[in-house]
Amino acid sequence: MFGFFKKRASLPTTEDVQLIAASARQDIKRKWLYFDQTIHFKAEAPLSEKIDLFAQPLREFVAKKYPLLLTSGEIFWLTVFSAILESGTHSKELVNEAIEELQGKYGAR
Repeated sequence: MFGFFKKRASLPTTEDVQLIAASARQDIKRKWLYFDQTIHFKAEAPLSEKIDLFAQPLREFVAKKYPLLLTSGEIFWLTVFSAILESGTHSKELVNEAIEELQGKYGAR
């Protein structure tokens, strides 16, 4: 009965979500830059394969630090791709190709 009077957890504001997403992008961008500079693939390895390998352990990091971003697979992937684009390691065209390939692999998430 007294649970009815408890203060309910409030939803984050749009501003809160934007700050969380910006912080996550910066963290992911740093991790991507390190990953891209230290993990070497064969020259013919597609970018989608690199991103897929990068994203697997990243999901656990995001779950711990930014759980709000895992409420939807689309939000997670959008954040990852945005961070990679911001890093400047690959052209927008290559990232877009990787997005298409990963959508084909995982479906429209």
